[in-house]
Formats: sequence, C-alpha cells, structure tokens
Amino acid sequence: LACSAETDEMTDADLRDDELHKLTFYVQRNIRYHMRRSAFFTRWSRFSSFVGVFFGSAAAVTFFVALVENSEKIAALLATIVALVSAIELVVGVTQRAWLHNDLRRRFLDIEEKVQANPAMPMRSINELKACIRRIEADEPPTMEALELMVRNEVIVSMYDYEDRSKYYIPLPWWIRLTAHWFHWDVSKAEPQPVQKAQCA
Repeated sequence: LACSAETDEMTDADLRDDELHKLTFYVQRNIRYHMRRSAFFTRWSRFSSFVGVFFGSAAAVTFFVALVENSEKIAALLATIVALVSAIELVVGVTQRAWLHNDLRRRFLDIEEKVQANPAMPMRSINELKACIRRIEADEPPTMEALELMVRNEVIVSMYDYEDRSKYYIPLPWWIRLTAHWFHWDVSKAEPQPVQKAQCA
C-alpha cells in the first residue's frame, strides 16, 4: 500500500508539472503575441499621424506642386492619400487596438508573475489561473493565425534545446511572416519540418 501511495503521489506531481509547463508556454505565447500586435498598431498610428501632418500641411503641398507641372493633380493626390490613411485608421480603430493589445499583454504578464512567484503551486492554483485566462480570452479580438504560430516558434526557441526545437518548430514562408499582421493565413496544415540549427536558434 505504501508503494502504491508513493506511485500515485509521483503521478500527481508529474501531472501538476505538465499542467504548469503548458500554462507557462501558453502565457508566454500570448504575451509575445499581444506585444507584437500592440507594437504593430502603434507604428501604424504614428505613420498615420505623420502622413496627416506632413502631406496635409501647406508647406508640403507647395513643395510637391513646385516639382511638377500638373500642380492640381499633385494637390489632389496628396489630399487623397491623407484621406485614405485617415479613413483606414478611423475604420480599423488603430489607436484603440494598440491600447487593447497592450492591456491584454499586461494581464497575461500578471499571470506569468504569479507563476514565477510560486513555481510549485498546487493544481488548485493552476486551475484558478486557467479560469483567469478564460476571462482574458473573452476580451481578445480574432487571432491572426500565422502571427500566433510565429510567436509559438519564438517560445519554443526560448524554452527548449535544439533537439526538442527541431521536433516542434514550424517554419513559415517569408511572405507569410511579412504579412502575418495583415491577413488571416490558413496555417492549420502546417507541420514541424527538419530545419537547420540557425533557423530555430
């Protein structure tokens, strides 16, 4: 009986460690994801402000008009650019999205802090943190699948040695990585592939 109880205890400990590892991985992935999204929308907001201030100024219009003969067309083009960029920012809600993703990142950071503060936390505490995560997920906008896979690769690189990385690392084509913030790429069929050490290091 004593031997059986010890085996059950080890099994429970292994289960707890496995759940804690999954929780840590998931939290770090979401931290990186929302950090990237927040930075993306912040850069877009700054770009929109630059376009509006620069191309909408009388000095810029005068400068570009002086360069070409069809001054009326240039002035109209600059006005169109300003209107288009401003419309995109208004419709998408760039500033609000940057704030939202930054807030979501902060909430996941709070959970990571609790995990790091108590690396031997019991299953009850782990389940409580999972419940907190469910509430955070309710406030999340639709996920950009390719970007999520990219940050998953980053966490794999940060947490595993090379042998384990090569088992789980899923490389993506450069054009998908470049446009991961813009398009909902279907990466559901993407699978781990043998890669060189430099690619997942």
